[in-house]
Amino acid sequence: MFVELKYTPTLEDLDGKGQYELYSLFKMLENAGSQHSDKANDNVIQSTNNGRAWVLTDWYAEFESYPKEKDDVKVITWSEKLSQTFIVGRDYELYSNGKIFGKATSRWVILDINSGRPLRIDDSLISQYEPEDKLVFAETKLPRIAMPEAYSIEKEIQLRRTDIDYNGHVHNLNYINYAMEVLPEEVYNKRDFKHIHITYKMAIFPGEKIIAKYAFADGKHLVNIFNDKGELKTQIEFA
Repeated sequence: MFVELKYTPTLEDLDGKGQYELYSLFKMLENAGSQHSDKANDNVIQSTNNGRAWVLTDWYAEFESYPKEKDDVKVITWSEKLSQTFIVGRDYELYSNGKIFGKATSRWVILDINSGRPLRIDDSLISQYEPEDKLVFAETKLPRIAMPEAYSIEKEIQLRRTDIDYNGHVHNLNYINYAMEVLPEEVYNKRDFKHIHITYKMAIFPGEKIIAKYAFADGKHLVNIFNDKGELKTQIEFA
């Protein structure tokens, strides 16, 4: 099942030049995936209330360009066929004025909320999504994000109540904004990243003290997010 979502931006989606913010592109991807879940009769919030939650482990995206305010923008999404026991992929193509400008993939697991352990993904559940025999990237296994030897910038991130989602932890898109806070000024002002990879290691819960650390290595801007115990929560790679 291919699901298409046409997107009309609001002012908060755009930068000062009328161009889509990176956060907004990922929000569009997320909304398309949510629409697919609805069509598959897999109510995400209801599942969470029943003790089972879809949890995102990775985003990986490549953008040739960023669309602007008046562009006709849409995203097409679909589920990959189940090839692993505990993880499944979802793919995306992004279009502006009829031309593809980006592609992305995400990886998901189902967690037992009470135990925090991943559950075996049932074929019958995935069949509801009518997975397609198509991959947006030839390589299905995403590379690991390298750990830098040292960091040049560190900044404490103040959590807000509104950062917490229906699962009771920081919503995945908020990590993009956390990373923006620690980028060098000249990098942030330009922020025309063409490759973005996010790996979620551990959830951030209300009340945690969070530190974002930045490094530049091998032509990539790396942001790692830790708690005050030194536990790695999330890795973000911009290039």
